[in-house]
Amino acid sequence: MKKRFMPTIIAFLVLAMLLVYANYFETEEILPPGIERPEQILTCAEKDITSITWKTDPAGDLKISINASGSKIIAPAEYRSDKNEVDGVLRHFTELKSAMVIAENATDTAVYGFNASAPTVVIEAANQNWELTLGSKTEVGASFYLTKKGDSRIFMVPGYIKGDFDKKLSDLRDRQLFVDDFGQVTSVSYQSSESPVELRLSESLLDWTIESPASYSADGVAVAELVQRMRNLRISRFAEDNPTDAASYGLASPGLVIIAKNKEGRQFALEIGEMSGTDTYVRVAGNPAIHAVATTGINELRMTVNDFREKSLGLPSISAITELSLSDASGSVTIKLKDGQWLDGLQKIAESDVKDFINAVGGTRVNSFSKLEKLEEYGLQDKGKCRIIEFKGSDDKLTFWLGTRQGANLSVMNDEDLIDASAELDDAFTTFMGRLRRPPEETRSVISEPSSEN
Repeated sequence: MKKRFMPTIIAFLVLAMLLVYANYFETEEILPPGIERPEQILTCAEKDITSITWKTDPAGDLKISINASGSKIIAPAEYRSDKNEVDGVLRHFTELKSAMVIAENATDTAVYGFNASAPTVVIEAANQNWELTLGSKTEVGASFYLTKKGDSRIFMVPGYIKGDFDKKLSDLRDRQLFVDDFGQVTSVSYQSSESPVELRLSESLLDWTIESPASYSADGVAVAELVQRMRNLRISRFAEDNPTDAASYGLASPGLVIIAKNKEGRQFALEIGEMSGTDTYVRVAGNPAIHAVATTGINELRMTVNDFREKSLGLPSISAITELSLSDASGSVTIKLKDGQWLDGLQKIAESDVKDFINAVGGTRVNSFSKLEKLEEYGLQDKGKCRIIEFKGSDDKLTFWLGTRQGANLSVMNDEDLIDASAELDDAFTTFMGRLRRPPEETRSVISEPSSEN
């Protein structure tokens, strides 16, 4: 029995060893007959590459230098490089594999498209260099022929690599117009011939104000969007790095200059020139280079003082209002604050009703401000026939004339502006006027009768 048991144990151990060997050593895929195993063209990782040189431009080589901190173009001149573009090139070359070897030792390479004009790339790594040349397109799919200097073989490689061999300077340059982060912007100078505006952030860093052409509360969201859009502009075309005639681009005297200044005192200025097709020429102040950016992006920067204004009617605080008057075709009503109570003559007005109305007016959404022109179109040509809301404080007075209502919008006017506002103001006026004209509740005297005696 023992003799028959030992061969079984030995066979089991041999089988286990074969399984271990197969799992840890024989891991490569078994290919069908006639199919070659793909071969890695480069034998390095992306992090090992220190430079890439394109040698196909008669004007000179195009070269990028790469290190741990990033990459930059160093030939034909020094420029910032586009990180995403460089990362894509590195990934494509380090992942490149041959589909098959076309010839082991070809004597006539011209038939494969290898000549003086064939695109050539030199890739330098820490301890090794490769010079790759791309030939013509093969008859198999979208693949191309490729050779490595020092290797007599001709490889067939996937067609996606063709774009990486054809890189130009404009492909690799960084297209971000502004590189540095703006930080906390505290002032904006919008220098336009039509509508110059000066804006400043309060010391509390919470509120923006318009300092010129007049003093207004500014819309902080509108200012933030302008700065962000300016910061995110991208170059669509590199015009001239050292122009001799800025006037031909409309930049001798720019039609619009935007200057953002941060709390550290650094300035970021954009000069905007003429249109060219779907692009507009621009220049970063302090840099002579002229670039073209999409006109749609530039149009998003074109604003007026009214675009910057806070979209509210600008009421004083409730605590500063001491008198409120409303007028319509039926007459007017004036209520005054006296000893902490709102009174219409001797009639007491509920404080909650007054606060609701003031908050409704102050919270009215303003769509736009415009000049006091063509008032007849908005029913505001005759102030005497308009409904009126007037707020008075200890030192000032603020009056609004209400015009015609069109759907969800109401035309409103003050001493300075024609205002397109939400029609919710119309509803608030009607509701509050109705409460003011509501007759006072009758008071009833209850006379107690003497109790009956039992």
